[in-house]
Amino acid sequence: MEKVKTKLEAMLLDYNETDGNKEMNLVLFNDALFHITKTHRIIKFPRGHALLVGYGGSGKQSLTKLATFTAGYQIFSITLTRGYREREFRDDLIKLYGLLCNGPCTFLFTDAHVIEEGFLELLNNMLAIGMVPALFDDDGKKQMGDLVRDEAKKKGVNESKDDLWNYFLEKVRDNLHIVLCMSPAGDTLRIRCRNFPGLVSNTGINWFF
Repeated sequence: MEKVKTKLEAMLLDYNETDGNKEMNLVLFNDALFHITKTHRIIKFPRGHALLVGYGGSGKQSLTKLATFTAGYQIFSITLTRGYREREFRDDLIKLYGLLCNGPCTFLFTDAHVIEEGFLELLNNMLAIGMVPALFDDDGKKQMGDLVRDEAKKKGVNESKDDLWNYFLEKVRDNLHIVLCMSPAGDTLRIRCRNFPGLVSNTGINWFF
C-alpha cells in the first residue's frame, strides 16, 4: 500500500499540474487507494465499465478522474444546461464517439445527469452493444467512417461504407469505458437496475461504504 500511495500521490501531482484539469486536493488514505486501484483495474479491462455505488461526497467522481488519468485515458462528461433533454444528450454522445476514434476514453456519468429516464435507456444500449441505435444518420455514419478510413485501410479493411462503419463500431466499443456514479439512497437505484439490467450485468460494481 505504501508503494501504491507513493505512486498515486505522484500521479495526483501530475494531474493537478496538467493544463485543463481542475485541481483536486485529495487525501489518499487506504480506502481511497483501494477505490482508485479497483476502478483503474475495471476500466483497463477490454470494454470494461464500472458502476460505483456510494452516497454523495464519498469521492466517486474525483477518484474516477484520477484513475482515468492514471490509465492514460481521456475523460468525458456532459454539462447540464437549461432545457437539456434527450436531443442534447444525443448530440453530446456524438461528440463522445468522435473522441473515441482517437483512443480510450472514460465516460463519467452520475445520477445527477439523469434528467430523463430515457438517458439510462441509451446508456443501457451503450453498455450492452457499444452503440446507441439510430444515433447517426447516413451522413453521420459516413463522417465517422472517414475518421477511421486511413487506419482501417492499413489493416486491410475494405473501404466500403458498411465495412468502415463496422470497423468504427468495433474500435469505439474497445475504447469506450463508462463509469456510472450512483447513490444507493431510497429505491431509485434498485428500480433503475431492474428497468435497465445492463447497469448491473455489463459493469464491474465497486461499493463505496
